[in-house]
Amino acid sequence: MMSKMRENMPLIMWILVGAFLATIVFSWGMGGFKGKQSLDGVVGTVGEREILYDQYNRLVQDRLARQRKEADTLKPAPITDEMVRQARKDVWDELVRSELMDVYGQRWGIVTSDEEVAFAVRNSPPKWIRENENFLKDGQFDRARYEEFLRDPRSAQVLVSIENEYRASIGNQKVIERVIAPVFVSPDEVWNEYAATTRKLNALVVSFPLNKFAVDTGSITSAQIGDYYTQNRANYELKERRKLAYVTVLVEATLEDSNRVVELAQETLNRARSGEDFAALAQELSEDPGSAELGGDLGYFVQGRMVKEFDSTAFATAPGQVAGPVLTRFGAHIIKVVDRKPAAGGDSVRASHVLIKWKASSETDERAGQKAKDFVDAAKAEGFAQAAARFGLEVKETDGFNQSANGNIPGFGALPPAMDFAFSSKPGAISNLLRTKPRGGDAYVVFQLKEAQPRGYAALAEVESAIRSVLVREKQRDLALEAAGAFRGRVQDSESFAAEAARQGLKIDTTGERGQRESLGPIGTDENAAKYLFTLQIGQTSEPLSNSRGAYVVVLIGKTDPDPADFETKKADILQRLQRTKQNNVYTDWLSKAQKEVGVMDKRYLYYTDY
Repeated sequence: MMSKMRENMPLIMWILVGAFLATIVFSWGMGGFKGKQSLDGVVGTVGEREILYDQYNRLVQDRLARQRKEADTLKPAPITDEMVRQARKDVWDELVRSELMDVYGQRWGIVTSDEEVAFAVRNSPPKWIRENENFLKDGQFDRARYEEFLRDPRSAQVLVSIENEYRASIGNQKVIERVIAPVFVSPDEVWNEYAATTRKLNALVVSFPLNKFAVDTGSITSAQIGDYYTQNRANYELKERRKLAYVTVLVEATLEDSNRVVELAQETLNRARSGEDFAALAQELSEDPGSAELGGDLGYFVQGRMVKEFDSTAFATAPGQVAGPVLTRFGAHIIKVVDRKPAAGGDSVRASHVLIKWKASSETDERAGQKAKDFVDAAKAEGFAQAAARFGLEVKETDGFNQSANGNIPGFGALPPAMDFAFSSKPGAISNLLRTKPRGGDAYVVFQLKEAQPRGYAALAEVESAIRSVLVREKQRDLALEAAGAFRGRVQDSESFAAEAARQGLKIDTTGERGQRESLGPIGTDENAAKYLFTLQIGQTSEPLSNSRGAYVVVLIGKTDPDPADFETKKADILQRLQRTKQNNVYTDWLSKAQKEVGVMDKRYLYYTDY
């Protein structure tokens, strides 16, 4: 066994070297080339550390290759645009997190000893090693083989890579542990969480909705508005805002492109009629994601269900026959009718199809991209508007927008490269070309930063109307509480509660059996109100309550209390869940603050049209 292991050692070495390529690349990309390194090829920075395009892109490709292999070992899965975008995001986030951990580890003097690393390597081999066939015996990880690998001198280079990975991992974990160390969950918090999710109440409610109390907006004075603005100025803080000008170069299919689609459809028809398996052709060629994996099968459908051209051909074709190409607004279809049977209101047909969509060819796409690139060059030389006029492109503008994590640009949706460009550039700057899909099509877009509004506060004149509405609602709430208080003053018990409601013509609603965090009927979801109601005794009437809907007087007619015995069986799980939630919140808040403090610059928009 050991001799076989030795024979295979060179192979194992190459496997391990390949597996750790990403780690080595990470090390190079995160600071291996400093000093004279120019900004060219830098996709971002974390503090003073540069993230290089070449290494970042190789990490992304490595991740995609692993995903493709893991998806289906027999038939590698195709890489979609969405998978590429997700891989770029995940790799970027991981690089940024790792660098921040390293920065704070150094600040806090966190040290990972050689002994800690050696212990981890020996006792906790990485998952990819534990699952590698060279370390398996009867399908199980064989520690003896791993121990021999550790002792073999030829393993030294790979072990250094493993140790570096563990050193970074252990250091990162120590930083995280320090960040979340203050988290504490008290016994009362655990009990309150159990109570909030298990106990129920039922109550009668008389409501005094705000909209029942009219307030003259003219009764709100300028002085009152000014005082409210001064006291609540933080509510009117304005975040940084940007506005972009842009031009789009559409990628539109030409007549030649459409003819190619028809030609491919005709070739597919010929292959089907020559005896090739139709289902296999659909899986290979069809661009209908809903049916391609099913061999093109559309199931049974009655006449009128499909678009006119498809429908008429399907019902005019005999079972077992193949027809086409059928041209619809979706593309060119090759249709095989599988069966036909009577159905209510007429026959139904079962058919399969291969769809070749109308689309621009790569040559057409390249021409559009080149036009957009030429426009960028011209715009930077002669001005955005002047170049647009010369290229026959219409300049449009987005609405103003704030920075957002999802990169939503008004009129475009999620377009992170444009968001990064907008918030890392100065007014007048022109972006590189980016790829987008206006109205479901394809286009290249070029942006110019039109306006950059700094952080500040909205002027009183801009928010005066909104403040007036707030003050009107406050007056309505006061009037509602006053009416609820008058009602409550005439109520001594549940009988007088009903009698007084009837005398005033007020409706009595019931909450139904509800939990602390559930909607309480007319009161809505109001956990503070629910907590108070649980303090009442059955039959007791509440003091007047209020929220944004109005005011209320409530009679408690039923409640259940938490079960201490059941709590004992669940408190450990509740404690763990609360701890994790708090730890995650603390870590997420720290990560956000750390990025601002250290400084993270994302310049990927210079290198990718989409990510």
